[in-house]
Amino acid sequence: MRRWTAVALLAVGAFLAPPAPAIPPVPMFEVIDTIRGLTADQLGIKKSEVDLTQSLAAQGMSENGLHSLVIDIQQEFGVVIPDRELTMAKWNDPIRPLSVRRLADLVAEQMHPEQ
Repeated sequence: MRRWTAVALLAVGAFLAPPAPAIPPVPMFEVIDTIRGLTADQLGIKKSEVDLTQSLAAQGMSENGLHSLVIDIQQEFGVVIPDRELTMAKWNDPIRPLSVRRLADLVAEQMHPEQ
């Protein structure tokens, strides 16, 4: 009987515990700046030379480089960029290019799903 009482008290205590503090959101300009830096590292150029809206392919990014960049972004922000997004974006497509800005938008969507 005492064992069940202790279990019940633990269960009730879990519901009454305050929620864990939320991770503060990362401002969009920081997301863009970080992705721009990771892209520059991947391309071997200065961060200021990376265009935010031009496709990564047009800036010299290879498919292997893109794969490495996506892994770096996922590790940096703790998000998962879905393969379907990369496929749908047709990363070399001039209409909807996979750019630094597009990657930042994908990260922001996961970090701030309520927006």
